[in-house]
Amino acid sequence: MKKIVTFILLMAVAAVYAQSFQITYNGEPVGEEFNYIVEEANDDNELIFVITNTSSEEISISLSRRVISEVPGSYNIFCFGGGCYDSQNQADNPMVLQPGETSEGSDFHFVYNPCGNEGTTSVNYSFTSTDYSVSVLINYIYSTVGIGNSDLSVNSLAAYPNPATSTVTVAYDLSGISGSDVNLVITNLVGSKVAVRSLNGTSGKVGVDISNLDAGIYFYSIEANGQAISTRKLIVK
Repeated sequence: MKKIVTFILLMAVAAVYAQSFQITYNGEPVGEEFNYIVEEANDDNELIFVITNTSSEEISISLSRRVISEVPGSYNIFCFGGGCYDSQNQADNPMVLQPGETSEGSDFHFVYNPCGNEGTTSVNYSFTSTDYSVSVLINYIYSTVGIGNSDLSVNSLAAYPNPATSTVTVAYDLSGISGSDVNLVITNLVGSKVAVRSLNGTSGKVGVDISNLDAGIYFYSIEANGQAISTRKLIVK
């Protein structure tokens, strides 16, 4: 019994140690998905995350970006480790943090400008240190009344089970769906569509066979007239 307890404690310590950094926004931990409501249509909207080294050693963190879906005419930039990047998806330099040290806003932030174009731009950011890796899906959301697909909104969207193995069911609840070509779209990390299902009605459930997909991270979106309105993360085991 003592050996079992000791093993469990060692595993717990290892799990804590493996998480060598934490990402927060306004003092709260950031999860795997973050929705950012854009208030200014034609201004650079700055989003600042803070990274804290929670380990007892110096760590070096790299950052890469993958645009899942993008509102035409908008742009997004990330600044990390002393450089800012528009079209480049990998930061040139890592961020080095000493034990207990936190990043500064000038060291690490995101900029999004919809340039007056409504919709949701979804970008996945992957943070990696020597012994820990985490990804965050940021949805930049901008909408106005009476323009384009603004009448279409997503009240709820959820996939289960998640992680999934052979099949996944996506439950949705939409408003203003009439007159729109609305689909559920699943994409992989490189943005290729691996499944598309047409949606009928304002709410319901749709099952998708994913038995042919490799294990990894995917994204499922509600698309209206070819434009992503809402995006979530799906893990396939």
